[in-house]
Formats: sequence, structure tokens, C-alpha cells
Amino acid sequence: MGQLDRQEPRPREKAMKPDKPAGNRMPSALAGATGAGFAPRYLAAKKTIDDRALNRFVWAVLCQALPQTTGTEPVHVLEIGAGIGTMLARIVDWGLLTGPATYVATDCDGGHFRFARDYLAAWAAARGSSLSWSGEHCGRLRTAHADISLVFEEVSAETLARRAATRDTCHLLIAHAVLDLLDLSATLPGLLAQLTQNGLAYLTCNFDGETLFLPSYPGEEELEILRRYHASMEARLAGASHTGRRLLTMLQRPGLELLAAGSSDWVIHPRSGGYAEDEVFFLHALIATVAQELAGKSGPAPPGLAAWARSRHQQVEAGTLSFWARNLDFLARRQPSSVPCN
Repeated sequence: MGQLDRQEPRPREKAMKPDKPAGNRMPSALAGATGAGFAPRYLAAKKTIDDRALNRFVWAVLCQALPQTTGTEPVHVLEIGAGIGTMLARIVDWGLLTGPATYVATDCDGGHFRFARDYLAAWAAARGSSLSWSGEHCGRLRTAHADISLVFEEVSAETLARRAATRDTCHLLIAHAVLDLLDLSATLPGLLAQLTQNGLAYLTCNFDGETLFLPSYPGEEELEILRRYHASMEARLAGASHTGRRLLTMLQRPGLELLAAGSSDWVIHPRSGGYAEDEVFFLHALIATVAQELAGKSGPAPPGLAAWARSRHQQVEAGTLSFWARNLDFLARRQPSSVPCN
């Protein structure tokens, strides 16, 4: 549904683009103070959900392939749609980066970077790591195993895809829960061209058209509500609701080698009569996103929309709602002497 932990100690993740509910959009009522209308708190709330969802086989292949890609060079990482920095925190916690590295975190909404500084500072302090800043958008993270130069850059993925000066420069491109916002045919080739020869693309939590709320809702209203919600994604951008399967095809074109693929479904269910972490906020955000998207924006709202939303919100409060959305993870390699994904 667009987008849906780590078991070691974490700082309390403050109310900080959804890292994004259902189709990667936040309703205005839940939006944060950033310019793009995405709520930083949502990004923090879904961190543990994504941690559970990410495909461990794809991750293991990435861990094996990255040292082979970089050799003795410092690792150069480029992330698009970096939000508040949860992916950087994750890959350091999970041991991907060891030794020197440069991490360029880009986002079309520069307002996220203020929250990213706070989020990463609290995260680093909780682990006894050193995070210092030489400017508003440049920092250095030193952990027991890694020394990372961190750069924040406000730039859209579309602009990055057109940027010739940085082509063939990054060893690892990361796009987490963001590609259903992009015109893949127009943008993906240029993004992959930023990779060095044999560079890797780690593309995660790509929505693929299946959403389920449980317990089952009586009647046929929910089926129509979800059908129309997925259709609204298609109206925004053709193919967006099936980004996962589109990537599965695109990443096998000449110039690319698909190294690994696997499911990364969001699954939330109550445990001991309630939910962990900020899952309550997350579920309310998903329900509100669907309701606000369909509330008369493009014709009459589906029958029973308000009653459906009210019932699902009540189930969240009662600790009885379960949720599932289909996502897919991919790891691809740019083959030598090739122009990828044309």
C-alpha cells in the first residue's frame, strides 16, 4: 500500500515523505511541518515496521556483494528520498558499512534535514558513536567500525537522474519506499547511471498492489474502497500501484544483473491486546490516508467510506486490527561497459 526492528536499544524516536503510508502520501491532517506535506513523525514511526519487513535474503546478498564492488576504495553511497535518516541508521546498525564511507542523503524536501540531524544525533548518542557537524548539511559519523562523511542535499530524484557530472560515481544507490512516486521509465535509467561499473542498486519496500485489513469488513464496501484507492495511485502515476512487479521486469534488462529479489511485506497485528512502538499512529495514518484521498476528490466518495474509516479507527484503538501490504525488495548490479535500463 505504497509503503508499510531492531532489537537493540534505541532513543525515543521523536515526532519528527513517508520512510510513507499507502502509496507514499500523507493526508494533510497528519502532515508535518515540512514543505512536501510528509510527516516526519510517520517516518520515525514506521522504522521498526520496515526493519521487520526488509527481506533478509536480499540484505545478505547485499552484504556479500558490496565489498566485492568497492575493493579497497571507500564506499560511496547515494540515497534518494532519505527523509529523516532512518536508512542510514539501519545500515550502520546492521553492519553494512565498515571502514571509510561517504553517504549522500538526498530528498526533495530539505525540511527533513533538520529532523534528520536531531534523529541521527539521538541515535548516535544512544550507541556511544560520534556525530559532528562542519556545516548545516555536512557531518561526520564515527562508530566502532565505520567512519562516514555525511552530506545532506536537497534535490529531487528527477534532477539527480539528469545530472551528468555525478554519473559513474557511487558504489551503492539506495531507494527505500519511494519509487512508486517516480516515473520509472523516465527516471530509473538516469539514477542507475550514477552507479560505478558493477555498482549496486538496493531498492526496497516497493508496493505491489495488494492491501488487506482484518478482521473482514462486512459487505462489499471495503473491496470497492481499496480498489478505488489503488486506482487513485494509477491516476497520479501510471503503474504506481504495481511498482514491485514493474521493477522485477526492468531490472532484468540489458546492462543490469538482478542479484536478489524477495518480499518485504508490511505486516502489523496486535500482540497482548495492543501494538508495539508507534504502530497506533501508523495505522491511523493509513486509514486516514485512504479516507481523505477518496473523500470526493474525483467524484463521489465510495459508499460507506466514512463508516468504514470510523470502524477501522475504532479497531486500532481497541487493539484488534491487523494490516498487510505487499512489497518487494531488489538488489541489482550495473554491468560493466553498459548503459542500464534503457
